[in-house]
Amino acid sequence: MIINVLNNINFIVQHTEMIVIVGNSGFGKSTLLHLLGGLDSPNSGEIIFNGLSFNNMSLNKKAQLRNRQLGFIYQFHHLFLDFTALENVAMPLLISGTNKKLAQEKAMELLISVGLEK
Repeated sequence: MIINVLNNINFIVQHTEMIVIVGNSGFGKSTLLHLLGGLDSPNSGEIIFNGLSFNNMSLNKKAQLRNRQLGFIYQFHHLFLDFTALENVAMPLLISGTNKKLAQEKAMELLISVGLEK
């Protein structure tokens, strides 16, 4: 049995906009976010980010795009339990090749900005 979760969705988010996706459990929020982040592929249609279609993009290119241009804030899990909060926040910068000191400085700035520096 196939259940269509997302149908005929069409929207544009401008560079300066911030959006929030809310809804009841099981209504497709995570599915939509996974599609928008290139983690999943749609059965039909197209997802375009900054003029680039995810449909023909390699997995490596999608990973690079997520590392440099997209951000996810997960509700729970998805943290590396063996690392501190600072190390978890710095991880994407380290993966992209930023030196450790700069990555930790930027990560601390982010933690301070949301009141989690301690």
